Order: sequence, then structure tokens, then C-alpha cells
Amino acid sequence: MKIAYVVETYTEGLGYIDNVLPKELGAEGDQVHIITCRLPAYYQNSAAFFGALPEKGDYLEEEKSENCTIHTCAYKNLGKRILIKGLFNKLKSIDPDVVIVRGIASPVLGQVVLAKLLLGFEIFTSTGQAYSALPQALREGGLSMVKVHNFFSRFLIGKFFSYFVTKCIGSTEDCIDAVVDFYGVPRRKTVVISLGVDTNIFFPAVDPSVLRARFEVRESLGISNEEIVCIWTGRMTTAKSVEVLAQAVEELNSEGYPFVAVFVGDGPEKEKLKKYKKSTIQPFVPWSELPAFYRAADIAAWPRSITTSTLDASACGLPVILSDQEKAQERWEDIGSTYELGNVASMKATLMKYRDIKRRSAIGFLAAARMREHYSWKVIAREFKRELKSRGVKLCRYVYT
Repeated sequence: MKIAYVVETYTEGLGYIDNVLPKELGAEGDQVHIITCRLPAYYQNSAAFFGALPEKGDYLEEEKSENCTIHTCAYKNLGKRILIKGLFNKLKSIDPDVVIVRGIASPVLGQVVLAKLLLGFEIFTSTGQAYSALPQALREGGLSMVKVHNFFSRFLIGKFFSYFVTKCIGSTEDCIDAVVDFYGVPRRKTVVISLGVDTNIFFPAVDPSVLRARFEVRESLGISNEEIVCIWTGRMTTAKSVEVLAQAVEELNSEGYPFVAVFVGDGPEKEKLKKYKKSTIQPFVPWSELPAFYRAADIAAWPRSITTSTLDASACGLPVILSDQEKAQERWEDIGSTYELGNVASMKATLMKYRDIKRRSAIGFLAAARMREHYSWKVIAREFKRELKSRGVKLCRYVYT
């Protein structure tokens, strides 16, 4: 099967689905092409992405990269979104059976839909947009200008595009609810396939050499063996509620409990975290270097929004703490806990559940095993492949002349 994976954003060295899934599909024997402008993640929000935008030249680069071919294309702006230059000709030259597009109502999906009418491939869309991460004004009852704007800018466009899309793949049931309610995708055209984790590099500290590395990282951070380390990783934006964890750890320390917090990342909230004496801040590190930090920790916590890092932390044998508003809780049943969203006292009580090292170790063993068996990227790629093949790929092809 020949697959084209179209995504506006792409940055080497990160663990996003766009970096890992195409390579795993290629490892399964499919011919995979990534078509991208290499824009940084969250490029539409200057407060959420870091780095520089690539230039808008008329370049077109092609390179082989671990089981797939990456095509870097130029782009042009369309408001806050972009169009990929030369996308039709690129798809024509690849002649794919399937095109996977990351996005539900984007102009790039519109380009792919137009190409489908002439080239005849199947389109699958993919999304990780969580319902709980959408603006509160969209999720609350009543009519508002925010809802009216969403109706015309997302719902109608998404509903129209969905006529040409075979399936929309969401990483959780929560994501499916979001695309149905706010992007107009018919529920019958949706399917849930989880995000994954690279269990080759994310695994617990068990053998002696890895245990030594755990202690070395803790020592470099000024953390003793007796302290209980709570780790958070990601982009430090207001929507992530990182201060809830920092405040909870600070208060537990004042009560005599040896908790510390380690935050790995960067963003606007970084300055606020500096006032907490029991919080250590580390800059962004390449994805491949994150396992060492997880293995140096004892607990992982994300106070608000879900992230693929939760799977990475579980694979490293850490209990994970999430918001009680997170709907995909089946992944962490018996290997993690929830706390009341935004409530520092609730976060403190939940952290205290993992004060005992024996309990942490037992849960960590179960967490790592579950990730290996059900959430490794190899397993997830095979689920994607079964879904793509089950839809009659290339049964009907238009002829382009």
C-alpha cells in the first residue's frame, strides 16, 4: 500500500504522531511519504511554539528518513492557516492509495479533497484535539459569538469535507466527541485509535546501568534519593495549569512531606514557576533524552490537558495523575489517578496516594507492561493499517489525464 501523510507541521527529534507513525507504517512494509512545510507545532499561536518559521521560498526538498520519504514543500499564508504549494503535483507523482491528513477543517484538507476528485485516492483524517481542551465558551450552554464563529469557520467546513473523507481517526473518545460536536463530522465516519509510545526508549529503570543513570540525573538536579519527584513535561502555557502542581508540592513540603517537582519545557508560565522553591525547571530537551528524566522521577502529573507524554511516563513505570475531566481514563485505570481539576488540595491528596514506594513500584510494573502490550507505536501502526485496508482502498479510481 502506498500512503501519503500530509501535515503542515513537522520537526525532527520530537515524539509527535507525525514523527513516529509514518515511520512505523513504513516498517510494516508500506511505502510511506510525508508531505510537509516543516512548520513548528502550534505555529498559529506565537505564545505556544518556539523557534523560527521556515522561509516561504519556492523550494521542494526530498529526503529518505527511516522507512519513509519526507517531501518538504513551500507554503503560502491564508489568514492564520496555510496552503501547501505544489501539493497536487506532489500527490500526482506519488500516486498514493491513501492520504492521511492531520486536520479536520483546514485549507490543506481542502487541497487534498480537490486532488482526490481527480486522482481517486482514499482520504483519512486524524486528530488529537481533545474536547476538554476546547475553549470553555464553546463547551458551555447557550448561544454566543464564539459558537457562531465556530459554526461557520469549522463546523460547516468540516461537515462538507467529511463527505469526501473515508474515516476520521481520533486518539480518544473525547477527540471523537469534539470532531462530531464542533467540526460536523458524522459519528459513523469516526473511529478511535490511540496515540502510542516508543517502548524501545521509554522503559522503567530496572537493570543496574539504568538505575545508575537514574541516580546520576537526580544528583545533577540536586535531588536526594529520599525525595519523591513529580515530573511534568511540555509547553508551559496558561491552559496547562502547571502552577497547580507546583503549589501542591510547595504546600506538601511545608507540611513535612519530601515532594519535589521537576518541569521540563518552556513557555510563558515559566517565570511563574520560578517562585516555587521546591520546583526545578529544565529547558526543552530532544525527545530521545526525555526517558532519562522520567526514569529519574517517581510520579508524573499533568494538571489539565492530556498529552502523549502521559503514555511515555507510564511506559517508564510512573503512576500518572490527570484531571477528572479527562475522558480517556480507561488507559490509566489501575495505573494512575485523577484529581479535581484546578484544585490544589485535591492534587495534594492524590500525590499523597503515591507516597509509599512499594505502591509506586507495583503500579509502575503494571503501567510499563500495559504500554508494551497495547500502546507501543508498532501496535498502533498495525491498528491504523487494518483500518486503512478495511475500507476498500483503490476500489474506485478516477483517471487523470
